[in-house]
Amino acid sequence: MTQTQTKTLRVKEGRTELTTDHNGRDLTFVAPSYGPNTYAQVGEQIDAAGLQRPTMAETASLVHTAFNSDDKYSTEIKQIMKDRWLWVFEKNLYLPGKGVYIYPQPKGGIPNMTESELERKLEASDPSVRFVPFGYETGSMSSMKLSKNPYVIALAGEEGAEKLAEVADKFEQEPCLYSYKSVNQRLEGVSALYSSRYLGRWLGVFGFNHGDVRGGLAFGVCSAREK
Repeated sequence: MTQTQTKTLRVKEGRTELTTDHNGRDLTFVAPSYGPNTYAQVGEQIDAAGLQRPTMAETASLVHTAFNSDDKYSTEIKQIMKDRWLWVFEKNLYLPGKGVYIYPQPKGGIPNMTESELERKLEASDPSVRFVPFGYETGSMSSMKLSKNPYVIALAGEEGAEKLAEVADKFEQEPCLYSYKSVNQRLEGVSALYSSRYLGRWLGVFGFNHGDVRGGLAFGVCSAREK
C-alpha cells in the first residue's frame, strides 16, 4: 500500500483550529467537537455555529493526521474513536437489485433524495453523487482490501480510503465495513466511523447507521469564506 502524506496536526488556539492536509490543500476543523448527540442534532449544532458538516473524505484526513500526531486534540480524536460514534455527513440510499447511492448532507441537511433525483445528478456528472453496484465486499477485511473497496472509495475518495486503511493498521484487528451486500427493499442510512469496546479493537466504517444514537460527535469544518 502506498503511504499517504501526513503532517503533524497544526493547532491555532483562541477559536481552536485544527489544520490537516487534504487532497493537496489545507483543511481546517474547529475544536471542540459537537455532541454527543444524534446525527441530526449534531448536524444542526454545526450549522448553528456557521461551520460546514464534514464529509467522509474530510473526516478521514482529520483522523489520519490525529493518529500520526501527539497532542491533546489528537488524543481527544483518538479517544472519540474508541468510545463514541464519529458522525460523517454522507447519506446512503440502498436499492434492491441495484446498489447504493451516496450523497452528502451539507448545511441545512438537504432532505432525503429520491432515486430519480440522484439518477439525474449522476447523469449530469455531479461529483457529489456516487453510485456503487452491489458486489463489493463487506465485513472484516485486510486494510489493503479496505483501501481498494469500491464502496469505501466512493464514500471517502481514493486518498480517503488509503488514509482509513492506514488508520486501521493502528488497531489490533482487521477493519470492518458495515454496509449491505444486497437489500430486499429501499433502505437509507448515514455514515460514521466507530471503534469501541463493544466492537473490539478494530476500525469500523459504517454506511447504514440510523443516526439515532445519542453518543455521536463531529468536528465542524471552516468554510472557504472564513479562511
